Amino acid sequence: MIIPDDVRKDIPITSKIIYFDNAATSLTPKPVIDAMIEYYLEYRANVHRGLHRLSMKATDEYENAREVVAKFLGAKPIEVIFVRNTSEGLNWIPYGLDLKPGDKVVVSQLEHHSNLIIWTRLIRKRGIKVEFIREVDGLIDIEDAKEKIDEETKIVSITYVSNVLGTIQPVKEVSKIAHSVDAYFVVDAAQAAGHMPVNVRDIDADFLALSGHKGVMGPTGIGVLYVNEEVQEVFEPPFIGGGTIEDVSYDSFKLVEGPERYEAGTPDIGGAIGLRAGIEYVSKIGPKRIEKYERELAKMTIKGLLDVGAEVYGTHDVSKRVGVVSFNMPGYSPHEVAAYLDEYNIAVRSGHHCCMPLMKKMGINGTVRASYHCYNTKEEVEKMLEVLSEL
Repeated sequence: MIIPDDVRKDIPITSKIIYFDNAATSLTPKPVIDAMIEYYLEYRANVHRGLHRLSMKATDEYENAREVVAKFLGAKPIEVIFVRNTSEGLNWIPYGLDLKPGDKVVVSQLEHHSNLIIWTRLIRKRGIKVEFIREVDGLIDIEDAKEKIDEETKIVSITYVSNVLGTIQPVKEVSKIAHSVDAYFVVDAAQAAGHMPVNVRDIDADFLALSGHKGVMGPTGIGVLYVNEEVQEVFEPPFIGGGTIEDVSYDSFKLVEGPERYEAGTPDIGGAIGLRAGIEYVSKIGPKRIEKYERELAKMTIKGLLDVGAEVYGTHDVSKRVGVVSFNMPGYSPHEVAAYLDEYNIAVRSGHHCCMPLMKKMGINGTVRASYHCYNTKEEVEKMLEVLSEL
């Protein structure tokens, strides 16, 4: 069992607020901040460029961060590319692959805007087709996936965990379907990484994106795009220059091999080091333990919300969820409920959560979303339910 107090000691702000907005961004433990401060104060320099000791130290720490991320995801270091966030990582994919008119991309009805409009805008620009796998109770309909994913399909891109409903999608099954027609399989792991085990080999992903500031409790402005080593042979870097170059003349150039070919210019070195510290912190606790604990909070939340008359969206089967619960209170808008909870020092998210099409499909204008991490407590959940019961 996770003891939240042990984590809360490293995050002082948890004593001042009940923070239930972890799906937007998690709170940052002291070891992450300390790792970044050490870089800026002790060996601040650029990477892959200098032979002086500061640059060599910075390069070693930066590449070690890549190794830590790779181990965390079950990948190779050569397959880990540092980006700013999940959205940026996903945006790279359509521009690194050679999509032609008539090619089809299949996504689900659950997707965050960042894994939806990057494809739909290519309908006009490149003449591709986009189809959507039906969701039922917050889960992808596998039979519908089998119908939508056909020989015309070049890319299948889905979320691992819905950022609205917290539902865990059957990524392994969808991966098999995608690869059966030689389509690339893309995973948005923004809400999965850090909250549950994520292994790119296990789910057989060609691409996977995550943000440092969410489940792995790292800083903002740093993220990861995993690109399978074999796929890199056909995946063009969207940006070049800076550290991506091995040789240049006035009429030609040659890019370096490995992940550096994708990281144009000076990267977020401090961010990568902070991301490493966050992953090490989460790994020490254990993603499986975090997943189990968050499910206890989710189960408690769903039961309590139903008891006070709330509408809870998505399956109520907590074995198919992480610690994200979306709901509405009868007679109140999501923003009114969030504002009311804020009066009691409880921070939740309200609105469409960057999933407008899903909200329209569900026939609502938004939800209140409570999203947890390992430093949240059962007492905090009880407090929220007590306040909501007054409505």
